[in-house]
Amino acid sequence: MEIENKQKTRDSFLLVDSTVTLKNNDSLTEKYSKIITFDLESHRLLQKNLVKHLVSDKFLDDDDEKKIDFECIKFSQWHLNETYDKELSYEGVNFGSLLSSEFNNFLISFLRNFMSFKKIIDNFPNVTLVCVPHIHKIFNKLIDNLEILCEDDFYYKNKKGKLQYKITNSISIDISEDNFQKLKNMSEIITKILTKKDGKGIENGTIALIEFDPIKYETIFNSSRNFESKILLYNRRRPFAYNRKSLRILQQSHVIPHISSKRVLKKYELNGKEKAEEIRKKLARFFEEKEEELDNFFKFSNKKFWRLLRPYLVELLNKKILDIIVEIENSKSFISEKKPSAIVVLSENGITEQILLKLAKKYSIKTALLQHGSILDGDDAIDYNRSQGIFPIQSDKFFAWNNSSAKSILKSNCSEQKIKVVGSPNIDRIFLKKNISKKNTKKVLVLATGPRNQQSVGYSIKQWENYEENIKKICEIVTKEKMELIIKQHPDLGEHNLSEQFFKEFPDIKVIKYGEILDLLLESQYVISLGFSSTILEAQVLDKPVISLSVDHDVYETPKNVLDSCLVSNIENFEESFVRLIKDSEFCEKIIKNSNKQLESDFTNMGNSAENILKEISKI
Repeated sequence: MEIENKQKTRDSFLLVDSTVTLKNNDSLTEKYSKIITFDLESHRLLQKNLVKHLVSDKFLDDDDEKKIDFECIKFSQWHLNETYDKELSYEGVNFGSLLSSEFNNFLISFLRNFMSFKKIIDNFPNVTLVCVPHIHKIFNKLIDNLEILCEDDFYYKNKKGKLQYKITNSISIDISEDNFQKLKNMSEIITKILTKKDGKGIENGTIALIEFDPIKYETIFNSSRNFESKILLYNRRRPFAYNRKSLRILQQSHVIPHISSKRVLKKYELNGKEKAEEIRKKLARFFEEKEEELDNFFKFSNKKFWRLLRPYLVELLNKKILDIIVEIENSKSFISEKKPSAIVVLSENGITEQILLKLAKKYSIKTALLQHGSILDGDDAIDYNRSQGIFPIQSDKFFAWNNSSAKSILKSNCSEQKIKVVGSPNIDRIFLKKNISKKNTKKVLVLATGPRNQQSVGYSIKQWENYEENIKKICEIVTKEKMELIIKQHPDLGEHNLSEQFFKEFPDIKVIKYGEILDLLLESQYVISLGFSSTILEAQVLDKPVISLSVDHDVYETPKNVLDSCLVSNIENFEESFVRLIKDSEFCEKIIKNSNKQLESDFTNMGNSAENILKEISKI
């Protein structure tokens, strides 16, 4: 894009992000002719302190955004080169593949910053760029006139990884990864004491459920009581039980949690340290030998960036190698000890899932991928779906919710014989509560799915500000009609919270990020979906009329089955659509009937899919 006032001066620009907190904000505009923020948090902070600045988005256009998404999917598959597999694998499991999802998310942010930085250099060739340490570390090899910000001018932020842990349906806390692991260990101890099951006497094979949430898959856990085969729960990332409800479901089921021995895990860690060091040395030699090849592969808009990227990829691999070795050894032990005849996963891109799918092939164990969310059905979403582990590339079978999902899976070149439409256990969970769903509550639930960090828009300041402005407009319109509004944000920690300014403008609006969506749906009279969400289907199962608002950050747009069953609108026409929905009862009923018709024609086994799924698993 064309930038105003192309300069050739010795002025200084300050480039900042959220890895630090700046001191002396009042003097910044005096010291620097331009200040440029590289993420939403730093932008909000300068905005709050009334510091005039630009955002790095200004240097990117829509074509850059689309190209970044497309290229990052390709770059994150760098490990698929067959000649690399031997150097990158342990026990037949490829490290690059295991970390491809995490690497893809890192690459999106990296390439956005890389492209913005290059355009800043091109437009202001003689300007001295002063950077916070994080930005300086990445780009110091690109140009000479790059300086690091003096440590007297900022505080370092504590950027320890945070995770979300549920206490009850309505209370969750953000905690460090270390504390999360401690709570998970405590959860395992409690689970072991309160769910004493050994499965003795069950002789019809063993099914392993991988990383299943007892609440979301409550109907499968309940159906286990009438199932003849042994069912094991193998959760390495998520706790087996995280509140009273999940513990009760697990206790009352015949599902047996497989709790890995801490002593055995420690042994794998001690034995794995020497192996990890050997692999690190082997990887160092590999990257030296493949330097030129990788330099030519990692090229964006004819600009090579491998030499900038290499330290971060090496750091990611070195940091994870020992953990991966432990997980592989633990998975081998699980398979050897429990001898499952079938393994069921919810995704093909999680580390636990990838390891077990690879080992399952090695040991001739049947596998199934159970659909866990609505599938984007556009032709332009095929590569994205594949990169997110949604397609059954490694699995022997795919269990689809509905006919429309089965059609989407066929686009992955998957054979029809591999696909079985079985229904959705999560939709069943909602359907079975339909009789207690409330009417005429004057409550409106907004499903506020923001820009996702698996896509370039998830790092766009402009898109996040548009998202918040759209929510503000919805708040103004709904409250004007004297209705109670509840905003449900996506629980993904990659999605930003609403700004402080939002809560100042709308102090009485309830905003929930974590919590049981079913409780909110049962209480609501109307549902508004800002952006696409699988929860649209759950609302329709409860006969809630849904308005689906089209938004720019839905890169791959809304699936056809949702468009055919909702009242579709946009933010400009929202008031007209909403007012008609709440004032015209016949129109409202028509929307509900239309969604029911779509559900009936598209879904199968509504209310009893869990039994069907368990039967189908036993057949594979």
